[in-house]
Amino acid sequence: MSELRQFLSDSRSFMLGAAIGSGMTARAAERAGADFVLALNAGRFRAMGGSSPASILPIRDSNAFVEGFSRSEILRSTRLPVFFGACTFNPTLDINLFLDRLKRWGFAGVTNFPSVIHLDDPRRAILEESKLGYQREVDLLVKARQRGMMTIAYTRTQSEARRMVEAGVEAIAMNFNLNAAETAQSASSIGLPELAARTRDIARTVHGVDRNVVCLLAGGPITKPEELMDVCRETGTQGFIGGSSLDRVPLETSVLEMTSGFKTIHVLREKVDLLERRLQLNGYRHGVIAQSATMNKSLDAAKRLATGANPVLVSGEAGAGKRRVASLVHSLSGRKHRKPVVFPCRPSPGSQNAIALFGLDADKDTRRRISVLETASETSLVILHVNELSVEEQEKLADFIESGSYTAHNGATTNRSDAKIIATCTIPAGRRSSEGLLTSRLRDAFAGLEVVLPPLRDRLEDLPALIHHFTVETRGDASAGVLAIENSAFLALASHSWPGNIRELRHVVEQLAILPPDVAIAADRISAVLGVSPPPAEPTNLSEREWIIDALRRNKLHRGKTARALGLSRKTLYNKIRKLRILD
Repeated sequence: MSELRQFLSDSRSFMLGAAIGSGMTARAAERAGADFVLALNAGRFRAMGGSSPASILPIRDSNAFVEGFSRSEILRSTRLPVFFGACTFNPTLDINLFLDRLKRWGFAGVTNFPSVIHLDDPRRAILEESKLGYQREVDLLVKARQRGMMTIAYTRTQSEARRMVEAGVEAIAMNFNLNAAETAQSASSIGLPELAARTRDIARTVHGVDRNVVCLLAGGPITKPEELMDVCRETGTQGFIGGSSLDRVPLETSVLEMTSGFKTIHVLREKVDLLERRLQLNGYRHGVIAQSATMNKSLDAAKRLATGANPVLVSGEAGAGKRRVASLVHSLSGRKHRKPVVFPCRPSPGSQNAIALFGLDADKDTRRRISVLETASETSLVILHVNELSVEEQEKLADFIESGSYTAHNGATTNRSDAKIIATCTIPAGRRSSEGLLTSRLRDAFAGLEVVLPPLRDRLEDLPALIHHFTVETRGDASAGVLAIENSAFLALASHSWPGNIRELRHVVEQLAILPPDVAIAADRISAVLGVSPPPAEPTNLSEREWIIDALRRNKLHRGKTARALGLSRKTLYNKIRKLRILD
């Protein structure tokens, strides 16, 4: 049994060869399960950005070219059998000395590539007449076989295959064209049906002479595994030698996909930046709606205090958005990649808040309980409603903020944590700070580190954007249109005291957003939703005039900002200003 047949018996029943030109491709082919490697000049030309047809052009000393990269790269990069793609076009080539060198260098076999079968008829005739034709390639493989080297013969026709088999070669590589450099597409003049028919005929001829000869299909129009499967099912070929389909096509496809992916990321980043700029123009900052100067001032403070390990106190009336801003402080900090720990303080006559915050030490009656301060180490601890803590608990929290250490509720052992404290404090309506709600020590610990959120009644410029935002949320449609709110209704919304702030506005909009589109939203409907009596009737022109004057005053006579604050277009605002003689 021949060496190649023995090699086949030790491998799979279907054989895969990689016709390549670099060590990197050889390593990849071995890891992917290839059975042998062919070092061909065509593989190197493909790696250099050329194409397989360059292999038959007189632009290199082919044998010296293949020797250079195969010895320095391929033989060192794989343990697979390596076949040398030998060219016999050179009349000065001493085949015997050449084959002796190949065997000494460690090549397992030889193949006739490039071959005269790849030339057109006139040029092939010239070489045949010069005794440099196909018979010289037959002699090359016969002498290689005599030296114990494995042989694979490139053939195109039945007569060429018969000559090689009768000469004693061990495998036939049926190759009908050299693919040009077109990504994922063969430039072949032969289609898959014709390929299958010609392959079947050659395989029958080969096995009619010697059934032990292995029939391989080499390259051609096949670029995908499913195409190979169809051809092999019809022809009974025993293996495949992939060239462009194994190196150039996957590489170009991969580079194309990866480059497009990176380019897409850049384009998406530009689109995100553009969207963020648009959102900022519409009053969105860091996921918070802020067109008013007072809210923007609070957000600037939150952004400034987010850096570093310093504690932060977020104070405001109930429903003003304290938890949202506290989460924003964490997301702007250096700890944003770790999920924050959130602890809501609840009014409790016992010590539940203290036990949760500072933990318990183990004793004979109690198991150890881990504190949220320990859990939040290396991230942020968001303490909601810190004003609900008892005086003693506030004092212990102040101790931790000052020293970075604490003791368990029932213990004396000192523990440390580097948690960043972000606390929220609920201020009763009408008050401007948390003074009187926290102990003096805890107030001092947060001195200069407080973010005060304005109540909704002090940021009416944000009212239109907030209404639209909650409308989209309720309807679940980003393209949802604005509510058809009449001026009288908007005036009723703007004049409301909003004791529940943003939370109350959300509930109001949720009720308005589910109304049929053709229902007009007037002042009486707003009053019904708010649960208040409608204001006494006033002359319409006067109330509307005062409404616009108040908005102009708040926006320092900036008409564009005033129009957005009132939910009007610029043109409508200008018309009303002229009609009501506001700036006369």
